[in-house]
Amino acid sequence: MVDSVISIDDKKITIGNAGFIKLVDCMPRVIPDECKGLMCDYAIVQAARVSLDQGIKSTEQDSRLIDFLVKHKHTSPFEMVKFKFHIKCPIFIQRQWIRHRTANVNEISGRYSVLKSDFYIPDKICVQGEFNKQMSGEEITDPEIVNLFKNYIETANQQYITYNNLIKKGVSKEMARIGLPLNMYTEFYWCIDLHNLLNFIRLRSAPNAQPEIKQYSDAIKDLIRDFCPHTIKSFEKYNFKNVEPNINIEELEAKIAELNAKIAELNAKIAELNSKR
Repeated sequence: MVDSVISIDDKKITIGNAGFIKLVDCMPRVIPDECKGLMCDYAIVQAARVSLDQGIKSTEQDSRLIDFLVKHKHTSPFEMVKFKFHIKCPIFIQRQWIRHRTANVNEISGRYSVLKSDFYIPDKICVQGEFNKQMSGEEITDPEIVNLFKNYIETANQQYITYNNLIKKGVSKEMARIGLPLNMYTEFYWCIDLHNLLNFIRLRSAPNAQPEIKQYSDAIKDLIRDFCPHTIKSFEKYNFKNVEPNINIEELEAKIAELNAKIAELNAKIAELNSKR
């Protein structure tokens, strides 16, 4: 039997107009020959069965064990698998990303480097969500508003030109950068175990997540699927059920009207019974 080393070549997905996410490394990288059907999932099974002094069994049995662990939220075995990514995303997305404080992070520094002139340009703009106040709602097509937003975004290029001119005139990088906009791209390395990565995906791939970060989260899930096939299968089985991205206001109002009608009918019956006493 010959152990195999996982290849991570070409594990990169382009996102938006200038972003990407690239898988740089994973642990374990070496897969025992008898565990090829499990890939990195074998480390989860190995850790889960150590308390019983047991190890790998058949792929079918091990897959059922992983499904049980995911379903019942026995999470510590999933911490035995780790992934490291190289990410390029807009600053406003990175600010959401960094809220997940269970990873190791190192980001490009505007104090040491002259930042690149890459800016995220959305392909549409939306109104504020009516039901969920954190979310965007329907697309805005009013030409006046669309043009106003376009002009607003284009000011990013002028800010970058000013930023470069300030540096050329001797202003320190750490001071010159402070006027740069949030749609500028940043880059960072992100290392995280599978348990906490699944928590990230559960939150950031949910229908009510901001679309820009959801693209990155969905891409991560696609990148690691071949490495943890049984875990991802069970994870998708027990997550993202019955979640509404945004409730239709008209449907909600119709349901409220229906409930009010039933309440009025019930009150009428109570009044009729009271009158017969």
